[in-house]
Amino acid sequence: MTTAKQSLLKRGLAAVMATVMTTSLCSANVFASESKANTYPEGSREVKQLTAPVEDGVYTASINMMNANSNGSYSMGNAALRGSESFLQKNPDDTEYQSLVIVEDGKATALVEFMPMGYIGQYGFMMELESATPEILTKYGYPDDDYCVFTPAEIMTEHRTQLGTVVYDPYNNPDSEYVYDGSDPATMTRPAGYGHDEERLINIADQPYSHLMALDVTPVVSADKDGNISIPENPEDFTVMNAAYVHVFVPIMFSISPTSGDQYARMQVDWTTVEKVENPESNLTYQFWKAQQIEQGNYTADSYDALRSCVEDIQTKLTNIWPDQTLEMSGTGFTAVPVLNMKEYTAEEQADMAAQLVEAVSALEVKGDKSALNDLLAEAEEKEETAYTPSSWKVFSEKVDLAKQVQLDSEASTAEVTKAVEELTNGMNGLVERADTAELNNLIQEAELIKNNGYTEYSWNQLQTAIQEAKALLANADASQNEVNNQTAALQQAMDSLKKDGELDKNNLEDGVYSIYGEMVKVNRKDFSMSNDAINHTVKLTVENGQYYLTMDFKGLSYLNKFGYLAELAYYDNGFVYDQYGEINGTLIAAEVLSTQKNADGTDVMDEFNQTGGSYEGKLYPDQVKFSLVSDALNDEDGCVPLQVFVPVMEDISAGSGTQNVLLKLDWSTLKETTEDDPDFQPEEPVEQSPAVNVTDSTTGIKVEADKGVFPEGVEQVVTQITSGADYDRAASILSDVGKKFRLFEIHFELNGAEVQPNGIVTVYYPIPEGYDADKVVLYRINEDGTKTLVKGTVENGFYKVMTKSFSTYALVEQGSTITDAENSANVGSDIPQTGDSTNVLPFALLALASGGMIGVLFISRKRKFTEGE
Repeated sequence: MTTAKQSLLKRGLAAVMATVMTTSLCSANVFASESKANTYPEGSREVKQLTAPVEDGVYTASINMMNANSNGSYSMGNAALRGSESFLQKNPDDTEYQSLVIVEDGKATALVEFMPMGYIGQYGFMMELESATPEILTKYGYPDDDYCVFTPAEIMTEHRTQLGTVVYDPYNNPDSEYVYDGSDPATMTRPAGYGHDEERLINIADQPYSHLMALDVTPVVSADKDGNISIPENPEDFTVMNAAYVHVFVPIMFSISPTSGDQYARMQVDWTTVEKVENPESNLTYQFWKAQQIEQGNYTADSYDALRSCVEDIQTKLTNIWPDQTLEMSGTGFTAVPVLNMKEYTAEEQADMAAQLVEAVSALEVKGDKSALNDLLAEAEEKEETAYTPSSWKVFSEKVDLAKQVQLDSEASTAEVTKAVEELTNGMNGLVERADTAELNNLIQEAELIKNNGYTEYSWNQLQTAIQEAKALLANADASQNEVNNQTAALQQAMDSLKKDGELDKNNLEDGVYSIYGEMVKVNRKDFSMSNDAINHTVKLTVENGQYYLTMDFKGLSYLNKFGYLAELAYYDNGFVYDQYGEINGTLIAAEVLSTQKNADGTDVMDEFNQTGGSYEGKLYPDQVKFSLVSDALNDEDGCVPLQVFVPVMEDISAGSGTQNVLLKLDWSTLKETTEDDPDFQPEEPVEQSPAVNVTDSTTGIKVEADKGVFPEGVEQVVTQITSGADYDRAASILSDVGKKFRLFEIHFELNGAEVQPNGIVTVYYPIPEGYDADKVVLYRINEDGTKTLVKGTVENGFYKVMTKSFSTYALVEQGSTITDAENSANVGSDIPQTGDSTNVLPFALLALASGGMIGVLFISRKRKFTEGE
């Protein structure tokens, strides 16, 4: 226990200071400091505690107990301090022992042993050791009791015999005539002082003396007579003047003079010779002290008790070291010293005990934080048994019971709490909701009403098996929703797969040849793929030794005025998967090419894409291809077969877009048995494409360009500029919010007197009239319903260029214009033709139409063979 003493005067002044502090905190702090200094006795000197002049760590050190008067002489008690100069003079063979100093945050703690010492032919022990921390020194250079804090040294071991009995000197031996047993106040009373206001009887009969102790040896500094304080900086600057103060009580000294029993001394550490302990884990004294500093706190009782048991066992070994209660003396008279024949442990034994302490400390378990466990149990309590399958609830319930046991265990460790949380979490995650079986139950009832009216034996047996399996699942209370859903789907599939005798069962086709209608769609399973117009939609299905194969016939296509062919096709093998966007992932296998594309004269088709520099350079385009219809594709609920195609014309338009995943969507309702010579399988004969078009109307200057196959052979271009009349007035009204200045044209194409529309993209160039601001020119189509549609284009070399797929009435308008075209013509001088002026008629040839296109795009097919409804 730490005690402190103040004089009556000091306590009175403290009360006055407390009153002043309530008035003003800031001024009180200053006043308090000044007032406190003013209360110190005259001639006193202030003392400050320093920090140890070495870094934190564990050190071996040379320590001596010096007289408190700082004259550099050893205290009499130094002879009892093992390892000190005085002790070694009397025990020159005890050279291996070294005291320890532990430095933490600049504070120094010494672990020291006090041994019996000889004096005037007797031996005795030190009874009491305290750290003394003074605020001031008296004018005589000693700590002022009224301004000093006394802290008893921590007693780690005592002096006992190997049997555990107390080791005696004349003053604690109950049978000694000199024993201090408190029976004679006249001779056994310690004077007041050293932190005690009253005198105290001495009663130490049969009480053990302290052996190994820990006390504060942090250095201090005191002011000189002028009040100046000089702080030492380096280890060599620390002298006895900086040694920590201690208070000792030595019975043998008390026996000589009652006022000599209690004394101040100084514990001087030689900071210049300290050596850091490199492996403190194996140092028994340090580990023993360290283990004793640990309080139970939040450690579990079992693990802390195990540590205390280890500490107490080692404490007993280090305490019970003497062979007898009375020590032998060596020598005679004043030179006689007690014989140090106590038990000493070998280095190996000390290292083993240190290891035991380290292990016990490492095994300390912190009590677990149960907040997460409590929350989890609260969540678990809300679960309803009827909502989950019996087997999953059984496991969950067991985990709840175990978690509750840990919850109630006040000593549960962190590991135990963590395990309980994990186990309960797993049990909760393992709960399986009872399945909703209403749909399956209804489907079973529906299936049982089906009569066998001529169904194939195979399909009927499949249905009966599915019904029995569904009933068995219904009887299983542990069935998951996923299992119920799968069984429902299986039963529905069996019902849907019922086949009448003579009907084709796609899953059980006999070897032979079949035809089926197919379309190429995008991976979204809704929109047509561009490649849909490049195939013959009658697909050949052959079954060879039970293995299904598909044969497809390709044809040409055009896209944005470019004509081309499908170049490559591959199919996905079993095991493919669709991601969340419908894209396909799996192993691709190239289709077998049965034939390649030919011209009408039998030569190989060569175009810009498979010639030098093209994206399909040096290769021939496939005509018919064959590939395996894998089981995963055969069982697709939508009849979709995942494929990948490469289209050079697309690659030419946009790099990287030529390779695309597509789905061949088979309509299994169209499946029919046929033969190899089925005419629907035959490739179309190649036809020539009509020539490209490049024509300019001589009157209006309007120029039209089109690629091969866009117009049929022999068409005529008809261009009429409208300058007045009802159509002109209607256009002026429609365009009033755009501009007043415009030119109106009606454009169309005729074949044998009948109007035709282009079969692809046509590029039209409208000359920009003189006086029109080219930056403001736009083109509108004038619709029959009185509306207008903006046709986007660009200005090139004095023309307004647009691309279109149809022709009608168009107006070239200057946006924001405020004068009419007639007024503009009057200003610039123009010979505008009148309504009804004749146009040029231009004939030109078209060789063949290619296939149609995707949404918003017309494709032209190299082959032309339609079936009804295509």
